Amino acid sequence: MSGLLSTGHKVESRLDDLFKNSAGKSEIAVKPVLAQEVIANAAKKTKSQGKKEANKAFLGFKKARELIAAAQKRKLDEVEAELGTSKKKKVKKSLTAEELAEKELRTIFVGNLPVECIEKEGYKQLEAKFKNYGKIESIRFRSVAFSEPMDRKSAFIARKLHSSRDVLNAYIVYSKKEEADKACKVNGVVFMDKHLRVDGASNDKQHDRKRSVFLGGLPFDTEEEELWEFFKDCGDIESVRAVRDAKTNVGKGFGYVQFLDRNSVDVALALTDKKFRNKTKIRIQRCKIPVSEGGARDVKKKGKKNAQNRKISGKSGKLIPSPKRLEGTRATKNDGKKFKIVKTSKKAKKVGKK
Repeated sequence: MSGLLSTGHKVESRLDDLFKNSAGKSEIAVKPVLAQEVIANAAKKTKSQGKKEANKAFLGFKKARELIAAAQKRKLDEVEAELGTSKKKKVKKSLTAEELAEKELRTIFVGNLPVECIEKEGYKQLEAKFKNYGKIESIRFRSVAFSEPMDRKSAFIARKLHSSRDVLNAYIVYSKKEEADKACKVNGVVFMDKHLRVDGASNDKQHDRKRSVFLGGLPFDTEEEELWEFFKDCGDIESVRAVRDAKTNVGKGFGYVQFLDRNSVDVALALTDKKFRNKTKIRIQRCKIPVSEGGARDVKKKGKKNAQNRKISGKSGKLIPSPKRLEGTRATKNDGKKFKIVKTSKKAKKVGKK
């Protein structure tokens, strides 16, 4: 019995040794896991993931910036094309004087256009309107009033348009002169609630003074559509023009209305007592003959009365009183005390000479 028991103990101890050797050392028993190592490993993983996400975000931002730059460039090219300032579309070879004159004959001027024409839908309507008369090479907008004093291209892109100016002008270039001549028939036609003023760009003739009236004392913000409404009962109107400053697009206070019939001028002259905008009287008169056609230049005559009554002011701005003048008297010195007024006559002068 003792032999068997001793043998069994050895077997058990041997199995225990084999089990320990085959399983290896227990890490939990030998080296316990520290919380700092767990936190450090997690921080490394987070940092590596953060770098990857940061790289992805940077690449996405870079791509978005490239797309925005490309979109802005396309928009700028479209604006330059609309304003007629595109460098790409300019002919590399400079045009000769004959070529420029020929191109001008194929170009028409369109005034009193609605400002909505610079937008996509309005541009399509404008192009469709004038495409009926021929092939259009280009459309350039002019006289666009902006609300802020900034670069025209930037203001055009940002649509910084003046709120009180709802019209602009345009130049349309056709492929042939005959097409441009046909398009001039659109003059006076209502387009998008505005009466268009259409004429050839090379037409430098003055308005027909016999069929026109001159308008003075107009408010600076007068629109041509208001003048169409004011003179509509005088007869058929051919064109209306409110003269404006080329840089600011602000009215200069005068304009012209040209009728189809000369008799309409007399009817228009009778509206001198009619108030414009129900509060302002405007000056309506016949157009004078220009100096280039033999007309006399207005020269204000300076009369003697105006020269005599002219008042002189000093440096401070105060008027200098005119000295008193006594005819036939002179002042003499009496003993250095006072000035004495002594009357003189021609007889006294003769006696003195003798």
